[in-house]
Amino acid sequence: MALAAGCTPRDDDPRRKLEWGECTRNTECSRDRICRNRKCVPRPLQPSSDSLRPPEGMVHVPAGDFTLGSNRGILLERPQVQGWTPDFFIDIVETTVADYQKCVQAGQCPPPSCPQGEDPKLPVTCIPQTAAVAYCTFAGKRLPTEEEWEKAARGTDARTYPWGEEMPDCNRAVFQECAADGPRPAGGREAGKGPYGTTDQAGNVWEWTSTTRPAWDKEADPQRLQAGYDPPRQADSTKKAGGKPHFIIRGGSFLDPPLSVRTTLRFLMPADFTSRALGFRCAADAKIQP
Repeated sequence: MALAAGCTPRDDDPRRKLEWGECTRNTECSRDRICRNRKCVPRPLQPSSDSLRPPEGMVHVPAGDFTLGSNRGILLERPQVQGWTPDFFIDIVETTVADYQKCVQAGQCPPPSCPQGEDPKLPVTCIPQTAAVAYCTFAGKRLPTEEEWEKAARGTDARTYPWGEEMPDCNRAVFQECAADGPRPAGGREAGKGPYGTTDQAGNVWEWTSTTRPAWDKEADPQRLQAGYDPPRQADSTKKAGGKPHFIIRGGSFLDPPLSVRTTLRFLMPADFTSRALGFRCAADAKIQP
């Protein structure tokens, strides 16, 4: 499932300067500022909650504002807006074959729709969104919203990749240029950690979220300000007879080029879609541990 995407070229026509603003990404601002809504603004302070200790295998993402989306790239990434999340926990690594198998053996999850690799530490793949939900419920967790996923991946400084602004390399992520014939064991790229300690939020396998999006309504949103997406007409939306629910996937995979593992790239897929390049990780509501 190679879902390629490139950046929309910047229009240097001076007549469009007011529309573009003074920046479209962090690297166009000074070190202590970030690009938000096309303006270079002070980098927000990182909130902290020392009393919230995450369960084993998870990290704590503090409550607060962050930058969601991008004004550069494909339409689905736009517009860049200010987002907010409460405190939450999220898995450090993608759900593995070994972990998912426990749910299958307990009769709570369906088996994957394609053969899995021999290494039990590989991320489980060929899982529909409903099965990902079933596993997270089995584990006492839930799927992350796409807002939670993106904040965990890029932090509050709106970074382009989980590790920062540097282009991907094979020490940080598993993507098309790494000559991988499939995903690699979850958590194997320490250099690619995100701001809170998650791994593989760039490349390896795409990841399901719990966020659904209806088909783009051209009359209600002619400029695509809600960053919607128009799925194929045979599975247009849940509002039409016979339609299938569509959910956001994030993160890119081993099949994708460098620009497709950016923290803002998003696609909408039917809930029953499966691929050897698509897996998931779980999240949980943050609670003060005794």
